[in-house]
Amino acid sequence: VSYNILADTYAQTEFSRTVLYPYCAPYALEIDYRQNLLKKELAGYSADLICLQEVDKSVFVDSLAPALDAFGLEGLFKIKEKQHEGLATFYRRDKFSLLSQHDIVFSEALLSDPLHKELCDKLTEYPSATDPSKKICVANTHLYWHPKGGNIRLIQIAVALSHLKHVACDLHPSIPVIFCGDFNSTPSTVSCCFEKNLNVGKYILSISSLNVLEGCESLTIPLHN
Repeated sequence: VSYNILADTYAQTEFSRTVLYPYCAPYALEIDYRQNLLKKELAGYSADLICLQEVDKSVFVDSLAPALDAFGLEGLFKIKEKQHEGLATFYRRDKFSLLSQHDIVFSEALLSDPLHKELCDKLTEYPSATDPSKKICVANTHLYWHPKGGNIRLIQIAVALSHLKHVACDLHPSIPVIFCGDFNSTPSTVSCCFEKNLNVGKYILSISSLNVLEGCESLTIPLHN
């Protein structure tokens, strides 16, 4: 399950009320109203993995984490730098155990991480995943929102995939990957085409908050065009 749950910090702006969601009654944008519906909706899926974007820190700590914990789900949270919202990833404790967590700040990684040197060349060197084993990598991301920011989203995906190569090929070779997120893109845009055309075996790969789990008996994620 993957959802952008709309952070309260964005829902309460004048722009949101008058331009983005003018059809919504004011009470429907209130976080207290929405988070109760969210908890009911998410619990109803009985999902083993849940990836959420635009999660307010207070909503994660005080509401979602305790509620989903009661249903056997462990939560991980990564807040965005200089913001009050971030990414939340939940996994079912009786099926998975956390092996490692990798949180990436795109702007920092691009400038400082040696993994991204000569990025374009590296992105063509992904080996095929031929033996998934019992480990699984869960990726959760939220790309830049602006309608004219396609070039920024493309760079973000490139940085993400380069780091994922390190995790999925070097740290945990041939690990299968589940990829979730809000890409602020349509299937015909450059970032989605870049992503789908990468040859990474059977898996779609992208990430900003990446969690390596152990305990999956078998899982195949076919790449559909």
